[in-house]
Amino acid sequence: MRNTLLLSLACLAQSTSALTLHERAQPATVQYDIHRRQGLRHARHKRSAPETDIDNEETYYAITLNLGTPSQAVEVILDTGSSDLWVNAGNSSSDNPYGVFDSSSSSTFKVVNDEFAIMYVDGSGAIGDYVTDTVAFGNVTLTDFQFGLAEESSTQQGVCGIGYASNEYADLRNDEGYANLPEALVNQGYIKSAAYSLWLDDIDAGEGTILFGGINTAKYTGSLHTLPIQAEQGEYSELAVNLSGVHVTKAGKSISVNNTAFPAVSVLDSGTSLTYLPTGTAMDIIGAVGGEYYESQGLAVLKCDAARKSDYEIVFAFSGFNLSIPLSDMLLEASLGYCALGVAPESETASGGIYLLGDTFLRSAYVVYDLANNEIHLAKTNTNPGPDHVLEIGTGATAVPQVTGTPNTQTASAATATATGKSGSGSGSSGKGSDSDSDDKKENWAPALRTDFASLFASVFFVTLLLAL
Repeated sequence: MRNTLLLSLACLAQSTSALTLHERAQPATVQYDIHRRQGLRHARHKRSAPETDIDNEETYYAITLNLGTPSQAVEVILDTGSSDLWVNAGNSSSDNPYGVFDSSSSSTFKVVNDEFAIMYVDGSGAIGDYVTDTVAFGNVTLTDFQFGLAEESSTQQGVCGIGYASNEYADLRNDEGYANLPEALVNQGYIKSAAYSLWLDDIDAGEGTILFGGINTAKYTGSLHTLPIQAEQGEYSELAVNLSGVHVTKAGKSISVNNTAFPAVSVLDSGTSLTYLPTGTAMDIIGAVGGEYYESQGLAVLKCDAARKSDYEIVFAFSGFNLSIPLSDMLLEASLGYCALGVAPESETASGGIYLLGDTFLRSAYVVYDLANNEIHLAKTNTNPGPDHVLEIGTGATAVPQVTGTPNTQTASAATATATGKSGSGSGSSGKGSDSDSDDKKENWAPALRTDFASLFASVFFVTLLLAL
């Protein structure tokens, strides 16, 4: 999701990796599935190795957590753009398809304070209490884990933020931060370092994985390229890197695109569905690939069949690394043979000079988020991986050898093996890059508009009706 604080535009250079990787028979990692769900997210701010599966149903990614004693299953959006876990309060009679948490049914529930609140730009949000309870997923059980319990909410589904702890609402409001999920996994001995890797698989896949505390070389090709995370006034709060530019190619030939806004700070945000770029750049991309933009809907549409058969690619340039994404992988199917383009414009005024690399970008990349060393590692995703090859991320800032990913296999592997281990106790990283006491960091970064899939469908359906007239 998207925050409103400006990040610095210091130039990035490809850096030596600070990850220390270890191959162990039982790595201290946690893998978990994530699942794609229908729903368009566009949030400006949302408040690492166990690996878990994540579900993907077109536009955002979710995981299932088990809260309390006995456990209650709740599905939440997985969000690298925020830092708090929060869920809706309720009871067994609550009509919520994602699940609610009934605190009265849990013997391990405790209230911390009544100061939890998240507000959205469109006026929606959630308020309630900060609480602690047991949180479990896969083979992980975290005790006394702090999260937000929303007594009032304008959305049925909560969020699992896995960004810097310095971006928690409690820390932003009154410097009372706490160990969020990546730090708690370190503190309770499941992983060695607050780092995780994200693999969303391709556009047709319904699942991906998040691997806390490790990397899986089967899930990417080529080498990992390291980029420093951008800080604001010495404070690391968003998982943002410098994007050097974007251009379009057709059959390998470059098409001119407006790049006057670059370099630009860009957040790698799993909680945002589309990729939001400077207005001039996005509009040139839309025009180059034959799309038609509808300002009232904030979306560009184009004919699905023609777009899928085209040889257009959108190329994202970073320092020392380019990621080329076929146009067919940047589409969201809508209706009547039309697709929404996964790139949308964002004005500098609205963005604060910060742009978003959302799910339409992330599913073509393998991303390692190293919160402990303030680095992002990028590689081209492998959508046809072979058997898992998991390496544990250790501690410290020592250089890592070049770890090359596995080439694509001819047939996609169905394996989703979970490699879990529990190391000795460790300490979490706060993610704070300095001891600066600037009050500027305490601005209220409110998450922006979140639109559900029905709204997206209605928008594109409306547009396609216009085109049919």
